[in-house]
Amino acid sequence: MPSTSYDRAHARRLPEAFDPERPQNPTHEAASAHGTAHDAASGMPQATVASPPSVTEAEGAHRRWCFFSPGFRSLDTLLGDSRSAGGAEAQVAHLARALSERGHAVTMIYGEGGKPAPDRIVAGITCIDAAPAWRRPASLVRFWRTLKRLRPDGLYARLPDDFLWLMGLYARIQPGSRFVYALAHDAHADARTAYDHRRWFHAPLYGLGLRSAHVIAVQHRHQAVLAGPAAASRLTWVPNLVRRVREEPRPFEAAVIDVVWVAKIRHEKRLDLFLDLARSLPGMRFAVVGGFDPTVEERARIPLEEGMATLANLEWLGALRTEDVLDCLARSRVLVNTSDREGFPNTMLEAWSMGVPVVSLGVDPGGVIRERGLGRVSRSMTVLREDILRLALDDRLNRSLGKAGLAYVRRWHGSDVVCAALGALAASPGRPQGRPVGGASAGDAAPAPTGVARSLDEVR
Repeated sequence: MPSTSYDRAHARRLPEAFDPERPQNPTHEAASAHGTAHDAASGMPQATVASPPSVTEAEGAHRRWCFFSPGFRSLDTLLGDSRSAGGAEAQVAHLARALSERGHAVTMIYGEGGKPAPDRIVAGITCIDAAPAWRRPASLVRFWRTLKRLRPDGLYARLPDDFLWLMGLYARIQPGSRFVYALAHDAHADARTAYDHRRWFHAPLYGLGLRSAHVIAVQHRHQAVLAGPAAASRLTWVPNLVRRVREEPRPFEAAVIDVVWVAKIRHEKRLDLFLDLARSLPGMRFAVVGGFDPTVEERARIPLEEGMATLANLEWLGALRTEDVLDCLARSRVLVNTSDREGFPNTMLEAWSMGVPVVSLGVDPGGVIRERGLGRVSRSMTVLREDILRLALDDRLNRSLGKAGLAYVRRWHGSDVVCAALGALAASPGRPQGRPVGGASAGDAAPAPTGVARSLDEVR
């Protein structure tokens, strides 16, 4: 597998179509049944995952949350510069901010194990430079002492790291505390596939961290399958957060970009395929948003840079802040994803929050694109070109899929829903909360005894 960037351990990370003849969007229950049937027909095994609580559950007692995000990317995002952040680091910052805005006491541990900077408050979040590093053994002691000083009710991490087990250990010896680990990429569901850098060293430590978590939060049902039966009783669905959603899809005729591609550029994102697409459709306007990941070697970077420079119908906009990315999406007709593998891409959620449909070559997180009518999953470059042409030229179809995207993110990815899900986890330490992702739909699931999984296929 290609190298991917991570501030400290080079772990794999992110930064979670539809038939046009279908007359209306599927109901929640119909999508659930369709997904179950599709998985059964393809031999996809069933898995367990918890349902999100109602929004009213977010209105309980305020709690102490500690977010762990090594490096500086989540801190930079809180400070307003998200250009270097991947999807995981951005989600940490957005979740921390959302909980703080709801009155919770929120801290974030960041850094690289060096000489600590003074604590600082950013957007209501106390940011503490106390992330540990092997090269400075004293930093492990400082990290542990910081956890003891903060005494959080909930600990949250989102990327593979050598020191997750310390968080799990603390949460298990501290009464009332709970460690939640959120999968940011499908490859993170198994410690053996999470690293391609010194896997012999990092994978066992990450695996220990996974086993120490009270809860493993998945982004969609297929991640629950990848996590395996050993983790089944600890799986919970916590959706990615979308900070704002338009009331109506962005104006189609005003869009000046036909097709936009948004990602941090590394091999698995397959920018080369997007450039091939632009060459094959010279009459359409293309744009690339994203900078190169530091792990991309020069021999791989130069051909991509030259390819972007020589295409007259393509503009490379580079790495942009979140607000500028949203502005770019609002001026686009279609978002294209050419990745080999993802988690649940933030870029898809951001596109849907603008009312922009998604055309994906292969990635369909939990089946939501096809089952909920949010765009197309093409499966081949030939079909990808056809799907793009239709969605970029058909105003009515584009708007229909765009409205479906707005409805989807508004219902399942709003900050109230996400904060309610996290709040419920912190409120019930040590008790599994699960329902299977394949099987009965939410309304059909019978109550199960404590610690036994129930069924939920309506969420992904």
